[in-house]
Order: sequence, then C-alpha cells, then structure tokens
Amino acid sequence: MLVTHPDILEAGVVAVADSHWGERPKAFVTVQAGKTVEGQAVIEWAKTVSGISNFMVPREVEVVPELPKTSTGKVKKNVLREWAKGADRGLVQ
Repeated sequence: MLVTHPDILEAGVVAVADSHWGERPKAFVTVQAGKTVEGQAVIEWAKTVSGISNFMVPREVEVVPELPKTSTGKVKKNVLREWAKGADRGLVQ
C-alpha cells in the first residue's frame, strides 16, 4: 500500500520490537526520481489517505537511497531487519 503514495518508488516493511504491542511495522522506502518525501509525511498520508488499517500504519518510515535486493530483484527483508536493529549499512548486504 505504501507504494501507492505518489512520491514513493519502492517500500519494504519489517517488524520491530515494541514494548506495548510486542511488534510493530517499520518501513524503508525509496523515492521517485526528482521527488522528495519525509518519513513523517508518509506516516500522516498512511493514516489519512491510504486506506491502510490503523494497526498496520508504520510508526517509523525511513527514506533510504536504495533497498537491498537479491539477484532476482526481491527485497532482502533479513537485511532490513538488521538495519532496523542498527546494523552498519556499509557492512550488511
């Protein structure tokens, strides 16, 4: 659903630990060429425009230059989970 945002090119969402719910979604997004967007703006859009259920709206959206992908073009969610834990992005591929 996040890729329906007019400025978002790609998105990957992973679960991160949450003290209240146990887990919550965190999104990593890339932006269309020539566009800019901030994480908080994406969250507000997701709450009000997108039709995403409230419990599925990410509380964190991080804009990244590129999502890590396999040789077949699938998003490497295991790498996104490591990023969410604070891994050095230069070392994790």
